[in-house]
Amino acid sequence: MGFFNFFKLFKKQPKPIKLGLALGSGGAKGFAELGALRAFEENGITFDVIAGTSIGSIIGAFYASGYTSTDILEMLKTIEIGDVKNGFMINMDTSGLFNVIDKSIGSLNIEELKKPFRAVATELETGDEYVFSLGSVATALVASSSYPPFFKPVVVDNKRYIDGAFTNSVPADLVRQLGADYVIGIDLSNHEPKPSGFLDKLFPTYQGKVEKPWEKGYENSDVMLHPDLSAYKPISFGAGSVMYDIGYQCAIENMPKILKDIENLKKTNK
Repeated sequence: MGFFNFFKLFKKQPKPIKLGLALGSGGAKGFAELGALRAFEENGITFDVIAGTSIGSIIGAFYASGYTSTDILEMLKTIEIGDVKNGFMINMDTSGLFNVIDKSIGSLNIEELKKPFRAVATELETGDEYVFSLGSVATALVASSSYPPFFKPVVVDNKRYIDGAFTNSVPADLVRQLGADYVIGIDLSNHEPKPSGFLDKLFPTYQGKVEKPWEKGYENSDVMLHPDLSAYKPISFGAGSVMYDIGYQCAIENMPKILKDIENLKKTNK
């Protein structure tokens, strides 16, 4: 070993930049998130920590498990929506989405995923945000995705949970808490207010506490991708390929800024 190479061993190495991804809720609009992920993959961007709500939690968990955007797309194509609905409404533990996820991801717990991950749900009785950070991945994802009236609440430890879209639709704050230096969020919402009394009629004891559940996402993201999906609904599964392309293009348009930001962060860490 040469003289200078020896002293290089003692030189302080730059701290790696930790990239975070917050994936928003939106049902079928989640195809746009897969398009954005494909754009990130093509540009050599990989994320170190991930959080998601509803469909964003499903996509995020599979990404955290090592799946690529193409892998997740093929997995989603195998889900029969009728079977999923039946599984939620009748017996979530043995059929529908829980079974698909549990089988596909290998009955993993969140703490066993390859990358740190969080899923957001809403506690029905209190109206509070609940963050799944431990335990069954499949249970966390179905709780995060149980949007009424299509799906009944998911019961975990005697508490009922519904879709996290009501409390934190783009959980960029959780990604920050996981140590991300740079956070990209993907917001699929049209920011339309929920119908008046929507949940009150279904669940008379529900007390909604969050008027704008997307706000924390914008406050904690360095870049928020907001693909124009105003022409589509959370149940527009037939338009999946179109929404995929919209998400891809949105990410591509923002890519120069994202790549420049990441490069500048790396320089400041030297």
